[in-house]
Amino acid sequence: MTPPTEAASVLLTRGPGSPEVFAVRRAERLRAFGGFLAFPGGKTAPEDRALTPDDPRRATAARELFEETTVLVARRPDGSFPAGPELSALHRDLLAERVTFTAVLGRLGATIHAGDFAPAGSFVTPPFTPVRFDSSFYVAHLPPGQHAEVVPGELDEGRWATAADLLECWRRGECLVSPPTLLILQAVRGRPIDEVPTRIAPHAAYHASGAIPPIFYAPHVQLAPLFTDGLPPATHTNAYLVGAGPAYLIDPGASDPDEQRRLFDLIDVQQALGRRLAAVVLTHHHPDHVGAAAAAARQYGVPVWAHRLTARALEGKVAIAHFIEDGDRLDLGPCPDGGGPWHLEALWTPGHASGHLAFWEPRYRFVFAGDLVSMLSSVVIAPPDGDLALYLDSLRRLRGLPSRLLLPGHGSPSTRPAAVLDEALAHRAKREEQLLEALQAGPRKVPELAVELYRGLPANLMRFAEMQVVAGLYKLRQEGRAEEVADGPEPAWRLRAV
Repeated sequence: MTPPTEAASVLLTRGPGSPEVFAVRRAERLRAFGGFLAFPGGKTAPEDRALTPDDPRRATAARELFEETTVLVARRPDGSFPAGPELSALHRDLLAERVTFTAVLGRLGATIHAGDFAPAGSFVTPPFTPVRFDSSFYVAHLPPGQHAEVVPGELDEGRWATAADLLECWRRGECLVSPPTLLILQAVRGRPIDEVPTRIAPHAAYHASGAIPPIFYAPHVQLAPLFTDGLPPATHTNAYLVGAGPAYLIDPGASDPDEQRRLFDLIDVQQALGRRLAAVVLTHHHPDHVGAAAAAARQYGVPVWAHRLTARALEGKVAIAHFIEDGDRLDLGPCPDGGGPWHLEALWTPGHASGHLAFWEPRYRFVFAGDLVSMLSSVVIAPPDGDLALYLDSLRRLRGLPSRLLLPGHGSPSTRPAAVLDEALAHRAKREEQLLEALQAGPRKVPELAVELYRGLPANLMRFAEMQVVAGLYKLRQEGRAEEVADGPEPAWRLRAV
């Protein structure tokens, strides 16, 4: 597992005792929390280690704050802060890469002071995504004569707001807030931002304890990444606890008892807060999505719900008490924004699995995609239960939804649902084009097609490549464009003459 990248973020306040903080919206194209409100920050650079060797992330905080907001928290020898046209000119030069941050400080005769950056705790991204950060947070005050503003690029906007204002924006579904930012805002709601270091300490300790951290993308929409025995490169499957009460646990995939215990600890905390678990809900029957289904049902005395084809595949393994059909609604209780009833709509989306379901949440415009899309790799289509033509139809169905956030079974959620689904469709179209081109040479067998189309793939993954080739050939056969021909014990495939 790749170790997390060191990073730092800054809670910039208007001054001592201020309840306002400067929040920024990250550009949607960014891999980490693209489209989410967060605090200015980024990953540690080599020059940061030279600037503040005792705490390199403090220099990261100062540099990223200056790059992203034009605010420079660094002092001249007399204790004053730079301001004015010279600072603005140096900021432009920095963004144009005409100077380094170290050079900016040198020209201004300024240095970073530890006392201007109050440590406010650290958080490490859970290991369910390949992009992970070990982020330190600091509280700093806006220097006299300076103004915070965002230059479009990695950020789309910046705003001064209280924690309560930002949380209300999030509750109403008007903005997305990154989970670490949300945790900090909840801890300091109604209080001066200076109190973050003390108020966040219990949460940071809980986060470091090994428990599943509280990862919310909307009120009562909680992700629980669980270690599962899935296909590489995935090591975790995302379970989701959704609803104010009743609440539903979607895809608890952990088969390991210790990992199940971590999940139950999370559910216990939420039930103590009044969120009543009504059922375990499955998107499909694959082991990395159902590993804890029976155990969770026993633990909380609730039924397991799934599509009837999923129930058939799990017969003798997991008892399905209720069939979910296309178009069924799952009641989520009162909507957190006060707008009345709240629900999930079930979408039958076969292709990856015959009984696959996705779930559409129309208020916040979230789509729970199960294994229709992975943010880590392409999705395996394994005939006969997997059907590539149906899979493509299912992708197009999701593409037709006005989604704002795609919540996958593997990897990080995305604020670019349309782009992610378009990329998945384009990838399959490219693979089909390659398959047709390979068949132009005459009859070919599946193993040789897999080697040609998936050149460079490790040998232990080649069997999955062969499944994809077979899925593509079956689709071409359904369309009358390819056919099998006898060729010894293993058939070959060729283009069908039209």
